[in-house]
Amino acid sequence: MKILLLESFYGVSHKQWVDGFVANSTHKVDLLTMPGRHWKWRMEHSAIHFSNEIIGLDQTYDLILCTSFTNIATLRGLLIAKGESKAWYNQVAVNVFFHENQITYPWSENDPDILLKRDNHYGWINYLSCLAADRVIFNSAYHRDDLMGILPDFLEQFPDETPREEIEKIRAKSYVLSIGVNMKPLLALERIKNDIPVIIWNHRWEYDKNPKDFFEALFQLNKEGMKFKVIVAGEKYKRSPKVFEEAKVILGDKIIHYGYAKSRIEYLRLLAKADIMPVTSNQDFFGISAVEGIASGCYPILPNRLAFPEHLDRPKFDDCYFSSTKELVNKIRAAINLHPSDTETIRAQVSKYDWSNQIKVYDDFFRV
Repeated sequence: MKILLLESFYGVSHKQWVDGFVANSTHKVDLLTMPGRHWKWRMEHSAIHFSNEIIGLDQTYDLILCTSFTNIATLRGLLIAKGESKAWYNQVAVNVFFHENQITYPWSENDPDILLKRDNHYGWINYLSCLAADRVIFNSAYHRDDLMGILPDFLEQFPDETPREEIEKIRAKSYVLSIGVNMKPLLALERIKNDIPVIIWNHRWEYDKNPKDFFEALFQLNKEGMKFKVIVAGEKYKRSPKVFEEAKVILGDKIIHYGYAKSRIEYLRLLAKADIMPVTSNQDFFGISAVEGIASGCYPILPNRLAFPEHLDRPKFDDCYFSSTKELVNKIRAAINLHPSDTETIRAQVSKYDWSNQIKVYDDFFRV
């Protein structure tokens, strides 16, 4: 089967997913991509860009697969308007894969589009994509249920003629394909034994990852005189939350690494050094960095919300989850005292996401 994969945000986790699928699939998967930046512009413009690219191709495909930064309704409309009605691209199915959606994704409070109510526009593009796609694919069951659950309220805010009857049609063509991850290097990592437990932050330095709760828990434990070290990794952005700079001062020499890992090898070394990985995200539709930390052997302390309950068997691993800020602090304190070293049974929990296990699910799904 020949699949044309359109990725309008070819960077970070989107790129990892695309590259993994292309490398492992038994199908022939060709790419059309745009750089992973200016996501709002990608949502507005990528359909125009890709329609021109597709019409100009000198070969045909059996399926078009897009990710959610492309407006599927606009793409299909432009292919009809500018191309030939009987051309292959107007005869094949178009699927959309949602890594995230702009209706339930927590926007930065500093984004001017919120005050101007323009944020609804990007959620509306996602809604149109759901309507126009033949199949709507989500990276977790939580993500599917989250979007389906909020759509009635989202549509209710518009003046009249709100098309709520379309929601059940979207639900009927919705599916879940968990993210595939290259787990083998992570699962094979040899742990570094530390005299003092090392706590890691390995997520983007952004508001939706909720660094405030993470660092305030560490500030509290630091006041108590708890002995621990800290790795602060993850990708930094121009407007990263101020708490990162505060942590650099307050935690001082407890921090043994501060900043983005320059290479994948360096990142793996940092994971191998870490013992404990508290996760405090306010939003994660899947949580690749958390899954990577678990696979590397870090002891996870996860929020009992979002997609995280899907990663570990319950109730067997209930101790790895927290439901309040107080419980978060208590669980980090307990983990520091315990200094967990044998996490093999927890590591095995996320091996299901390795591409060697996921690819048959993907290939069978797209073959239908």
